[in-house]
Amino acid sequence: MDSGINAKSFAALVALAMAVGAAAVGEADPARVTALQEEGIWPELNEQVWVGVPAAASPGRTSIIVDKEKRVLVLLVDGVPVVAFPVALGFTPRGDKVKQGDGRTPEGHYAICEMLERDLASRYGARSMRLSYPNAKDAARGASGGVITGDQRDAIKRAVKAGKMPPQNTRLGSSIRIHGGGVGTDWTAGCVALRDRDVVDLYGAVGMGTEVRVLGRKEKKPYGDRDRDGIPDQIDGLLGAKKTVINGSKYDGKYVHIPKRGGDVPREIGVCTDVIVRALRNAGLDLQVEVQADRERRPAAYPRMAARQNPSIDHRRVKNLAPWFARHWLARSIDDFDDYLPGDVILMDTLPAEGPDHIGIISDRLGDSGRPLVINNWTVGCTTAEMDLLGWVTVTHRYRWPLF
Repeated sequence: MDSGINAKSFAALVALAMAVGAAAVGEADPARVTALQEEGIWPELNEQVWVGVPAAASPGRTSIIVDKEKRVLVLLVDGVPVVAFPVALGFTPRGDKVKQGDGRTPEGHYAICEMLERDLASRYGARSMRLSYPNAKDAARGASGGVITGDQRDAIKRAVKAGKMPPQNTRLGSSIRIHGGGVGTDWTAGCVALRDRDVVDLYGAVGMGTEVRVLGRKEKKPYGDRDRDGIPDQIDGLLGAKKTVINGSKYDGKYVHIPKRGGDVPREIGVCTDVIVRALRNAGLDLQVEVQADRERRPAAYPRMAARQNPSIDHRRVKNLAPWFARHWLARSIDDFDDYLPGDVILMDTLPAEGPDHIGIISDRLGDSGRPLVINNWTVGCTTAEMDLLGWVTVTHRYRWPLF
């Protein structure tokens, strides 16, 4: 709950909260460790944290971005990044693919046009998804450069326009896939390789026709990445929240004097707001600094903040975070549970007084209720955990990272 709230107000809820939290927390599977080159809080926990494909990720709602520069594949649901995997590329990773045998991974817009589970397992790992390479742009460039004929160019364009697999027998190359097999080095002939566990998870979230965009070096991403580690902010914040669960801070709302920038209470303690502050710092956003600066720019937007600013505590109060999120993040419906995506931040009303007094982050995992768990630090006697809160705790607001 909010730092400074009377803990006695929650006495009747503590037992239930602890029971729900205990049921929700599970140990991470070592085979699923994220393995991303992440920059953020508590780096010693990177080898324990992971984010899975959420239930909302289903064919028809998903698309894929491959960031060649950062060696990251991002799965998106309705355009929102929800999970990222490390990848390996062709043995000549830089530059767009020009012809067969050049070892380059193609760049551009494609779609999945073939899905294989077992037929080519020995060659492509646990799963294989063929991309609609070459596309019309590849064909036009190939024809102008003398790599293919005009007739071959036209045949490729017709197939792409009809949504079919383009011809795979030209000098442009063929069988460009997203597949398993490992990510140690850039080893493929032009494909995008994942770890086998990751490709199995990805395979279940996509289908024929799923859009795949492969970004070239320095090409602009369709999402924010504040700390430039290749991980979208929405996922990076969730990874930070997951670290707070592993860390397991004991609920303690005592006042602690902390530095004005990057300040934190001792990591063995915290309240609900500290989960949010720590999670967002994992993505390169410092709420301690942001709240103070925004208050200076627009004091009227913070009517409940004390007249004298205090960087040790102002950002640790829900009443002060609420206007910041309202001003800077995307407001989403509180009633559409199908739209609750991992990394969303929710404000909750848990006390008799009207208005939000608690805050948490939506997890990638579902609870027994069938709804997403909420990463939070509930109250006295609890530690940071993923809890099955949706449906019995009143959600007042839900916010999402802006894409840019």
